Amino acid sequence: MGGAEIILYIIVLIITIGIILFFLSIIFKVEIKDLMPILVVESETAVILENRLGKDRVVYEGFRFYVPIVEVPKGDPVTLKEHQIDPPAHDVITKDDIKIEIDMIVSVKIKDPIKAILKVEDYQKSVNSLVMSSALNKLGLMNFEDIQKEQKNIAKEIKQEMKKDCDRWGVEVVLVEFENIARPKAVRESLEKEKVAKSEAQAAITKAEAQKKVKELQADGEKILIEKKAEAIVKTIRDLKDLMPNISDEKIMQFLTSNAYIDSVKELSTSDNSKFVLYPSDVNQPLDKVVNSEYLSNQAKS
Repeated sequence: MGGAEIILYIIVLIITIGIILFFLSIIFKVEIKDLMPILVVESETAVILENRLGKDRVVYEGFRFYVPIVEVPKGDPVTLKEHQIDPPAHDVITKDDIKIEIDMIVSVKIKDPIKAILKVEDYQKSVNSLVMSSALNKLGLMNFEDIQKEQKNIAKEIKQEMKKDCDRWGVEVVLVEFENIARPKAVRESLEKEKVAKSEAQAAITKAEAQKKVKELQADGEKILIEKKAEAIVKTIRDLKDLMPNISDEKIMQFLTSNAYIDSVKELSTSDNSKFVLYPSDVNQPLDKVVNSEYLSNQAKS
C-alpha cells in the first residue's frame, strides 16, 4: 500500500467517524464534544461522570479517559479549593431580651464531589441554613454580654455541631466565624440619639450647676463685703464715741451718711460713663470737719 493510499484511508476513516459521531449526537441528544473519549480536568477541580449503566465516578486533574454516551459529565467541574459561604445577616433575640444582628461566614471544602453535587440539591444553601439555625438556637439561650465575650468559642461549638450533617453532604467545614455582632441599625441609631440627648442634658445640667455656683460665690462675696462694711461702720462708731463721748447718735449718722455719699460720688466720677459730678453743698459742714480731723488724728496716733 502506497503512501497516497494510506493518507486517503485516514481521511475516509476520519470522515466516517465524524458522520457516526454526528448521528450519535442527534440520537442521544448530546454535543459532539461529549462524544470524545478524553477529558481534560483542570488543577484542584473534579468532574463527576454519571454512568447510565452503572456506578457514577469522579475524575480528577489531568487527561482522563471515559466511555462517551455511557458516561456523561455532570454539570460544571467541581472546585476542590477552600471557599466561603456568606449567609445573610439575621436578627436574634437573646436570653436577656436584647435584639441583635449577627453576620457570619463559613469556609468549606468539598471532600466528596458525588455526595456534595448528587446527594444534596444545593450544598451551599444547606450549609447556609445549617450554620444560621445552629447560631440562632445557641445565641437565643445566651445573654448579650456573654455572646460578645465568647464569640470565638461559640463559633467553634457551631462548627463542631455542623460536622455530622456536613460529612453526610461530603463537605468539610474549615472555619466558622462571626463577622459582626451588633444591635440592628435602627436600634443603634435610636441608642445613639438617646446618648446624644443624655450628653446634651448632662452638659446643660453642668452649665446650670456652674452658673448656680458662680451666683452662690457672688452672693457669698457680697455677703462678706457687707459684713466687712458693717464691721467697719461699727468700728467707726466706737472710735467716734471714744473721741467725743457727748456726740449724739444723730450726728454720728449724719457723719456716716455724708461720708458714704461722698464715697459713692467719687466712685461715680471714676466711671467711664460719667459725664460730670455734683457734690452736695452740705457735705463740708463744721461737724464733719471736726469729726473727720479728730478721727484721722486718732487713727494716725494708733
